[in-house]
Order: sequence, then C-alpha cells, then structure tokens
Amino acid sequence: MGAVLGYARVSTGDQDVAGQTMRLEQAGAIKIFTDVKSGKSIDRPDFGELLA
Repeated sequence: MGAVLGYARVSTGDQDVAGQTMRLEQAGAIKIFTDVKSGKSIDRPDFGELLA
C-alpha cells in the first residue's frame, strides 16, 4: 500500500479542521493538506498542492 495523503477543508475561519485532521491521522495519513475556503470557491491552494 502506498503513502496516504489527506485533505481537510472548512468553509469559514470560525470552523476548525482539527476533527478532520485527527481522523485522517488515525487513518494513516502521512501528510495532510488543509484549506479554509467556501465550497463555492475554486481557489483551493492546498488541494492543488495535494493533486500535484
């Protein structure tokens, strides 16, 4: 099995990615990318980095 990468996103700065991050770590993610962007926004820098 290859390396597991994770991606966590919330819509606003009032929200927290901690719960998502914790679950991704428990699933074995060795690197987790996060964005705080609305679902309507296509500008998600860390998602683009993950895909790269």
